[in-house]
Amino acid sequence: MPRGKCHRHGREFGPCSCSLGKLSRLVEPQMLHLLAAREAQYGYELLAHVQQAKLTDSEIDVGAVYRTLRTLEQTGCVVSHWEPGPGGPNRRMYDITPLGRQHLKDWATVLARRGTAMVEFAEDCSKL
Repeated sequence: MPRGKCHRHGREFGPCSCSLGKLSRLVEPQMLHLLAAREAQYGYELLAHVQQAKLTDSEIDVGAVYRTLRTLEQTGCVVSHWEPGPGGPNRRMYDITPLGRQHLKDWATVLARRGTAMVEFAEDCSKL
């Protein structure tokens, strides 16, 4: 992730993903939240939770979840390890890192700003 000041969340001198504002990436903050809250820890469990509380109207496919997990792991936001599954094959378990928690906070800033802008825009549209 590039370093410097991001125009979206205003943090300086830390990891930044300037694509945070892309709505198609909303699966990322959801997975970080699930990992931080310890509500889910492996791929299919994360997928089930993301599908239940999705922030987009788009169908979220399993490939997007695993691509996002891979990217988060490559950037140091999550780590993974293999554990035996209950009566089945091993499964990859994911944990959020301190960097991932900071990235989630950055997402929270972006989402709050985006939410405020969306509400203002909706109000302006309804006045027309």
